[in-house]
Order: sequence, then structure tokens, then C-alpha cells
Amino acid sequence: MRKLCYCLLFTFSLLYGQQNQAQQAFLVTENAGRFIRPAILDSLTRTALEKAAAEKSISKDLFTARYATYRPRIAELMKSFLLGNYIVLDKKTALQHPPPGSAAFLSLQQQYLVLAEDALQRIIATPASVYPLLEADESDRILHFRAVIDIQASGELWVKETIKLFNGEGGNLSENDAIKRGIVRDFPTKYLHQNGYWIQTGFQLRSVKKEQAAVPYTVHSLNNGIRIQIGNADLLLPRGIHTYEIVYSTNQQLIFHTNRDELYWNVNGNGWEFRFDTVSARINFPQGAIIAAAECYTGARGATLQACTHGSAGTNYIEFQTNAGLNGYEGLTIAADIQKGILAPPGTMGVLLNFLWANWLVPLLVLVLAATGWYNWRSWYKNGRDPKKGIIYPQFSPPAGLGPADTGYLHQQQYGSHLFVASLVDAAVQKHLQIEVNKGSGWFSATTYQFKKPVDSPPLSSASLINLFGIDISALYGLSLQAGTYNSTLKSQYSSLETRLKNRFQLQRGKVHSTNGYFALNRGYLFLGSFLWVGALVASIIFLSLHFTPPLAIFAAISLLVLFVMQLVFYKLLPAYSEKGRQVADQIEGFRLYLNQTEQRVFDSLTPPDKTIELFERYLPYAIALNVENAWATQFTEVLNQALKNGYQPGYYFAGRGFSGNLQFSDLAKGVSAGLSNTISSSSTPPSSSSGGSRGGGSSGGGGGGGGGGGW
Repeated sequence: MRKLCYCLLFTFSLLYGQQNQAQQAFLVTENAGRFIRPAILDSLTRTALEKAAAEKSISKDLFTARYATYRPRIAELMKSFLLGNYIVLDKKTALQHPPPGSAAFLSLQQQYLVLAEDALQRIIATPASVYPLLEADESDRILHFRAVIDIQASGELWVKETIKLFNGEGGNLSENDAIKRGIVRDFPTKYLHQNGYWIQTGFQLRSVKKEQAAVPYTVHSLNNGIRIQIGNADLLLPRGIHTYEIVYSTNQQLIFHTNRDELYWNVNGNGWEFRFDTVSARINFPQGAIIAAAECYTGARGATLQACTHGSAGTNYIEFQTNAGLNGYEGLTIAADIQKGILAPPGTMGVLLNFLWANWLVPLLVLVLAATGWYNWRSWYKNGRDPKKGIIYPQFSPPAGLGPADTGYLHQQQYGSHLFVASLVDAAVQKHLQIEVNKGSGWFSATTYQFKKPVDSPPLSSASLINLFGIDISALYGLSLQAGTYNSTLKSQYSSLETRLKNRFQLQRGKVHSTNGYFALNRGYLFLGSFLWVGALVASIIFLSLHFTPPLAIFAAISLLVLFVMQLVFYKLLPAYSEKGRQVADQIEGFRLYLNQTEQRVFDSLTPPDKTIELFERYLPYAIALNVENAWATQFTEVLNQALKNGYQPGYYFAGRGFSGNLQFSDLAKGVSAGLSNTISSSSTPPSSSSGGSRGGGSSGGGGGGGGGGGW
């Protein structure tokens, strides 16, 4: 009998202890416990939830069973909803000790009860927050996310995040069942400044715990931060409530205004896939700081909702609390500022180094610009400067021994289809070629050029023709050309003339003419700049694809454009004449001055040769090669018009089909130079190298911190 009494007493004591322990879970703060005991808060909570369950046709027995199972989690939920508000109220009641039952006591108790009833109404308004009491939802969710941010006088932040979550088993009504072995927490370490550049923050992980004990974790690098993966790959996380604690330090997070210093902090981040029942935070500034202003924001990134509360300013610490649950990818962002002089701002050198590190594309492009500019200038200074130009005065004949293509190539230091045309016209003038021009019959029909051997052509061998004109004119006899139609024979002759001019006049490394040439292109010195330009382009694409901002994109575009223009400028500047080439180039410039002069009176005192058809034909090939054929022809307008009226028929321009009446001066001036040059250019370009023929204020998510997380 005595043993039975002891057993009953032990059982009663155990049950009472468990009941008391369960009720103590509803203790929010010690001071609040004086006015609203945990047992009262427990009873209020159960009564309100039981009534809500009955309204949803959930039986009392089912509710009782569920409540017993989820009671600890519901206690935690109530504490998280009430903690911030109770702390604020505690400041008012801490020094008041009215006797229980007195009017003063009941008045203070009522204030705590009102806050409790408000929290219960918010819980009932979102049944998912107490699943499955009011609905059958086993989704994984964050019950309470709390961050305590201790700001050091040095500007460094120590942050402790406590993440209390429920790991469910999923089901038909569940939003997710993402947590299998643990959670991941992402921390960004690169933030966008309001001026459009990036800021790199420091981050050092201090500790990771689960249920106040060490837990396995791994750290992975992300594009703009790090990821902490918590849990054991070989163990599944049991269903139920679990609490994780992450402690880390970070810097470069504060905003130093001209008249105040501020922390603008994204507490939980907008990257979580779970819902949050509550999110709270506490900022502790150093001693002596006085919080002047504070705000908080909730919702998705960029939202300006303020479903949150915060304690009053005036001390060196402040509490923040959400008023409602947050959905996935929603967060709480807080801000508070204090007076100047408490926090040490980063030095100028530290700010500069941080900028260069976080925006490495900027120093890279500046370095490439400087290196390319210096190298190109040095290459030009040592190798690209021409000998001093002599006095240029009109020359009434070309330099001895130079044909039309020779003079054009030396003057322009590059090859073009107009030089080939100049050689053809020169051959026609000397009666080794006849160029027949046939106009198309339709609106869009192209002009056709036919090359024929004149009846009175002097007999010369191919070698002699090449010596005279730079090309084998006889190989062109019988050819018919039309713009856009490729001709392999013409291509061969076109390339042959280019090679001949290059070998004869251009200084080339390793070539027999390297010491006898007239000029050097020096294109090899552009290789480094071109290589750096391509590297800068690739680096810009990589950086902007990961960290795009309009200011940095504009800077990159301008830098690349400047690099490109710099290469074009030095492409023009680097070619340089030798001493012998400079002398000949001065003579060519004087001859071109004569060909390009349309004011006869300027030359009258120099006794230029008389204007005759023979003089016009003799120097027309040179005018074409020097790109002044129109000005040269203009000087002979009257002479040519009179000759055409008298039946003049030049061998270099035989009018075929499509010409009505006599040949006109306009036909003569345009057809040979521009028309034939364009036709030669297109006919010497293989189809494979053509361009184709298809003809077709504050906000949620702002500030430092943030990131996100999920399960794994």
C-alpha cells in the first residue's frame, strides 16, 4: 500500500513537473511574467486556438491531441510574436511593483493581455502559422528568425543569427519539403552602392551550432558571396523543431553620412524559399551612442511595406519585430542611425582599395588603356615617325620610273582597287587594252565592263606587259565583268599587282627589300594593343554578366571604344617612310598638287604644259591612282567636250550598249573611276569571304546583410 502511494506521488510529481515545464515555455520575459503568468498565457492561447479549430469543424479530441504535440512550437511562436512588444512595455513597467489584485496591477496586466490577444488574432488570421492545428500543412518553415547585431566602435559587426525552424514531412497540402539533412545560409559579400559601383565586404564565420552544440558544416564560394551548408550528408534531419545558431563578423557595412552614421541591414534576406512566422532583430551600438532615428521595411525585394514595429529611439540599442508572417523570398530590413564620432569610418586608402577590389574591371581597363597608349606611343616614337617633309611645290610630271599604281601605293601606303583600275586605264591609254562599257537595260541592271585587245595593239610579251603595268594585260583579254560576279582570273591579276607593289616598295622584316624599301607599315607593333583590346572585351563581358550596373557598363563601353580608336589612330600613324621614300613621296605630293588644282591662274606663272587631249590621257591613270581624277578631268572640261563633239573616242572608255547619242563628259568622268573600281573590288572577292546573301528610398532587401537560404 505504501509502495502504491509512493508510485502515485511520483507519477503526480512527474506530471506536474511536465505541466509546469510546458507552461514555463510561455514565459516571454521575466518582467511580463509578474503580470501575466505563463499558465495564464498558455490557457489563453489554447482557448483561442480551440475556438478557432471548432469553427473549422476540427473535433475537440483531435485538437487536444495536436495541441499536446505542437504545444512547445506554439509557445515559441507566441514568444516570437510578443517578445519585441513586451520588451518595449517592460521598459515602462520595470520600476512599478503594485500588489497583485490592486487596480494598478490589473491595469498593467491588461496592457500585457491586450498585446497577447492581438498576437493570437494575428496567428489565427494565418492558420498556416500553427499548422496542423487549423490546417493539415506539413511544410518546412522558419518559426522564428532572430538576429542580434553588435556594432563595434571600429565599424566591425558581430552578428548572431538564431534560426528556429520546423522540419515537416510534406504532403498534399504542403508548400515544400526542402529540408532533408539540414539548411543552407547564403551571405552576400558584394553590394551595389547607390552611385552604381560595387562594395566588397569582409566576412568571417565564427561558429555554427545546432541545439547549442557543434554541427558539421561546409563553406562554398558563390558568385557574390559565400554559402554555409549545415548538416551531415549521411544523416536525415528528424521531423520537428530545430534551432540553428550562426555567428559571424563582417565589415564595410556601415553608411557614413555627413552628419550621422547609419546601419541599413537586411535581417533575414530575400532569398529564402520558406515562409517566416516571425522575424526580429536587435541592434546594439557602442556605449555613448544615441539612436536618433529608425525605420523598418518588409516584403519582397524593393517593397516599401512596413508591417513591422521597432522600439523608441534614445538609447544605444533598439529592437525590431515583424507584425505578420513573411512569405518565401520576403524579408525584414531595418535601419537606425546615431551621432557622428562614435564609429570609426574607414580610411581613404581603405575605401580606394575596396573599390578597386570590388570593381576590378575599372583598374583593369585603366591599366590596359595606359599600357596600350604608352606602348603604341613608344612604338610610334621609335619606328613610326616620318623623316622631315621637304618643301612641297607643284610638279608637272610624276617621279621618274614610277607608274600610276606605284605613285598611288607610295602616296597612300596601302593597296586598293583604284590602283588596279589606274593600271588598266594606263594600258588602255597606251593602246594595249580597250575597255567597253555596256549599261544595263533595266532599272536594277548592273553595268558590264568588257576587256578587249585593240586592233592596233603593239606586240609585247607577258613579261613586258607586267614590267609596264604591273599586271599581265593579255590575261584579261575577253573578260566580261559585272559588279558582284567573282572572276578568278581577275582575282589572280589583282593579287599579283598587290604583291608586286608590296615587294617593291614596302620595308619588310626578313625580306631582301627590307633595307631598300620606301616605307614600313609597322603593323606588328599593333599586335599587343589588339591582344589587350580583345582581353579587355572578354573581361568586360565576364564582369558585367556577373555584376552589371549601368555606370560600369558605360565606363567599359567608353574604355573599349577609346582603345579601339587608339588602335585606329596608330594604325594610321605607324606607317613611316624611309629617307629615300620621303623624298619620292614629296615629289608625288607636288605632282598631286598639280593634278588636283582646279584654279589655272595659280599655275600660270609656273608655265605648266598646255592642256591637250594627250596630256589628259597621259596623266589620267595617275589622277585615278591619287584619287583626284575628278579634279583633273575638271581642268579639261572644255577640251574634252570639244573633242567629244568632234568624235573623240578614248580607248580606255569605249561606249557600248545603253548609250544614246554621243558620249558625254559625265559618262567619261564617272564610269572609269568609281564604276569600274567598284566592279573590280567585288569581282576579285571570293563568295566565301562575302557578308552573306540572305539579306535577312528604403525598401525590403536594401542595405547590407541579406542573402537567403534553404534546405538540402
